[in-house]
Amino acid sequence: MISRSIIGFANKSLRGGISNISINSIIKCSSIKNSNNINNYKNNYNNNNIIINQKTIKNYSTTSKNKNNPLKDTEEIQGQTLKQKEEYNELTDAYKFRMVERPDLLTISSFFRYPEGGVEEYSNLSKGTAFLVRPPSGLLSKPNNSLYCISCAHITHPFHFPNLYKEEQYSWIYSLGEKNIKAQLEYRDQKTGQLLNVIPLKPPFHLHPMLDLVVFKVDEDDFNKTNLPYQTTIMELEHYEFPKEGHEGKLYGYQLLSEGDNIMKPIESPYVFHFSETDERFYVSTRNPSPMGICGGPVINIENEVIGMIEGLVKIDQSTISKTTDPQRKQFLNKINSNTVFIPSQELNRFLSKIDMSYDSKGNVNSIDVEGFFSKL
Repeated sequence: MISRSIIGFANKSLRGGISNISINSIIKCSSIKNSNNINNYKNNYNNNNIIINQKTIKNYSTTSKNKNNPLKDTEEIQGQTLKQKEEYNELTDAYKFRMVERPDLLTISSFFRYPEGGVEEYSNLSKGTAFLVRPPSGLLSKPNNSLYCISCAHITHPFHFPNLYKEEQYSWIYSLGEKNIKAQLEYRDQKTGQLLNVIPLKPPFHLHPMLDLVVFKVDEDDFNKTNLPYQTTIMELEHYEFPKEGHEGKLYGYQLLSEGDNIMKPIESPYVFHFSETDERFYVSTRNPSPMGICGGPVINIENEVIGMIEGLVKIDQSTISKTTDPQRKQFLNKINSNTVFIPSQELNRFLSKIDMSYDSKGNVNSIDVEGFFSKL
């Protein structure tokens, strides 16, 4: 199998509804496989797609001690300054986020088989982050100890997102259906990123009708076994104060470092809240763009409250911004470029409540009209 990271773009609000922004901008921070067994697809991956930030030193002293290399002094000074800045950022972050607890999360991988296309054995489809949650307490929920796993639906069901995978090489995805896939949760070595243990996810797959959200009901006993490397965090989705511009917190998840070697390491990234496009999509800025693999991870504010789930990254080509004639529009595009998008906890809780109500006391699923349920809320 030949692999390539997702570069998927959306001009709609994912599974339904026109986005208020309406720009080809959402990059999904997960990985997906290309298949050379399907339709004899030839991989055209180009390393030139990888952009490396470069710095140019324009000025240096002609009285440099290093006469053979007058740039060396400047490079050393810049290196020291950069190191000092990083150390300062670490100290300020440690104080600022001292109340925020780092959760122990899991990765999620999906697999597919497509005998009609020559893929007889299950092969990796996509990877991302997942976490465990309890259903919210309240009028819409019954008192129980149910446990659920949540993540992004584009990781497990990419064929439901035609606006994300428009390129010809991904056309084979739309030949797949739920019968072709399986998914699993994964424990990883927190230092090396290597896979240690897996927990298969069992159907049904609960897909949100409009958002990039998938939920699985899981058995808590599976996560209490003695052979597991660590106790994964069970999180509560908070009823929090609506965030305002400038509010801070952290994004948590995994970063895909090597698709071929299946290496994913935990990562955390401080954020600053920017704005909400709708009640279903919030935007935050980070020092560095969110990496591949972090989609599906939790968003935690400075009060240690879980306020959402990471959905993707906004990435707008600079040429598109430059061609924009409306000054306000151009300013807006520059503001949101490289922002991380997340689904707020209120929406996650609403969907979890609906799912939890669909299970009877024996764990069987009763069918519920999803659209009718949401129209009444």
